[in-house]
Amino acid sequence: MDTSHSPSLHPLARLRELAALEREDIGAVIAYSVGIGVMSLATPVAVQALVNTIAFGALLQPLVVLTLVLLVCLSLNNLLLGVQFYVVEMLQRRLFVRYLGEAGARLQGVCAAARDRRDVPELVNRFFDVLTVQKAGAVLLLEAVAYLLQSFIGMILLAFYHPMLLAFDLFLLGALAFILLVLGRGGVETAIAQSKAKYAAVAWLEELARNPLLGKFADGESYLAVRTDQAARGYLDACANHFRVVMRQNVGALALHALAGTLLLGMGGWMVIERQLSLGQLIAAELVVGAMIYGLTRLGKVLDNYYELAAAMDKIGHLLDLPQERGDGAAPERAAGPAAVQLRGVTPPQGLGREPVAPIDMDIAPGDRLALTGARLAGLGAVLELLYGLRSPLAGSVRLDGQDLREIKLNELRRSVALVRDTEIVHGTVLDNLRLGRDIPLPELYTALRTVGLLEELLALPDGLNTLLFHHAGPLTQEQGLRLTLARAIAGRPRLLLLHRVLDRMDNRVAQTVIPELLRPDAPWTLVTATNSPAVLAHCGRVGRLDGGRLTVTEAGHG
Repeated sequence: MDTSHSPSLHPLARLRELAALEREDIGAVIAYSVGIGVMSLATPVAVQALVNTIAFGALLQPLVVLTLVLLVCLSLNNLLLGVQFYVVEMLQRRLFVRYLGEAGARLQGVCAAARDRRDVPELVNRFFDVLTVQKAGAVLLLEAVAYLLQSFIGMILLAFYHPMLLAFDLFLLGALAFILLVLGRGGVETAIAQSKAKYAAVAWLEELARNPLLGKFADGESYLAVRTDQAARGYLDACANHFRVVMRQNVGALALHALAGTLLLGMGGWMVIERQLSLGQLIAAELVVGAMIYGLTRLGKVLDNYYELAAAMDKIGHLLDLPQERGDGAAPERAAGPAAVQLRGVTPPQGLGREPVAPIDMDIAPGDRLALTGARLAGLGAVLELLYGLRSPLAGSVRLDGQDLREIKLNELRRSVALVRDTEIVHGTVLDNLRLGRDIPLPELYTALRTVGLLEELLALPDGLNTLLFHHAGPLTQEQGLRLTLARAIAGRPRLLLLHRVLDRMDNRVAQTVIPELLRPDAPWTLVTATNSPAVLAHCGRVGRLDGGRLTVTEAGHG
């Protein structure tokens, strides 16, 4: 399977797109951060006023007033923090729901060609990075934004104290820009590479879980151990590359922390001695800068969250960028009864395991029972996929009741056409799996189950049609799950029913009654099945044989 990914958007561009969608809440968080930043100056300003008050004489009344003002400011600060935390929590919930809905819609619309090249179930693991977006985004909104705004407001305060402190502000800004932009060069790319190595290791573990006999194969254990070691080494190498970037940024931040603290103390002391700064202003400046440079010691955590967020956006892109089926077209003309199908110069798409098929010209009349057979059924399965709109022909046209399938909206087409290939069960009751949200009366469901010989078997279960099923069809057998999937298809009364080796895999005893029932002349559908079953071939009016890449259709008994 192809595990490469060419994103339609760079992770940071995707992040900006998400921020634009959530701009109202993000704007509210930033507004609260501005208020928190202003309120955070209450302590250094109060300390400055207190020192100046004491320096001119210890009076109780100014001290009480100052204390009450500080209490009000700190209370407002904490209130804003609480509201900000609530807004971020709501934003996290909405992000999960947004991405869940979008990923669900994208997975439903994945085109068949994409499934040929990619292990789509394995790609679903990337959805867990939504949790990373939630947590890392919350840290950046609550801590990084607050730190930046508090630092900016603090720098403005320092600039009013003395021009040299303005120069100190500019030095801090330049040093931070160097740490973030120069020392952090390549950080996003190495974070994405680390994330890819992590998922490659998980994909390998899934391979081991999916193939339990591989490790039991003679000498297979050592090979699997080598592959596991390769996955581990790949992850460790990616971690080392990313750590080098983060480490040099951390070293730069810690060096700036030591230099800025020392520089401010020396400059401030000199300015106090020269009477260019009051003692209260020096203490206030130390408190402001102390809070600013303390954030430098936590820069590593903030950067980790930033890089994790960027890598998570890249992984979410694996789901959101899955190629989709076309969504254009018109509704087909309303018609009743079995459908008519015409293939004109149709060349089916080629793929792994598919025998190349010569251009097909074929008419399928309403109510026909057509069996497609051959040594390799994979190529014939491609013909069924063409009729269902899963794939497009390399050349030629497929028409339903005279209307080109390319002009029909796919979801409208599939109201009239049903394709059954394998057991497809969702976690839910038998009724849930039969209806799939459709409003189908219970008597019609009974009829569909009776047609596939499953009604009495299901009613014999303790919970009947309310029996809870799992994705592997349990407690039913795989064969019963396949018949249930077939019953779901015919419950919708399709005008064209397509079956790929479905009847071949049924229990012989059951097939003896199901095959004649499905293929009876008065059934309300046109039926096309890919099969090598003699019993099915005997009940079909026409047979298409694939031999040497050429499909030849004959009347039954004349092939």
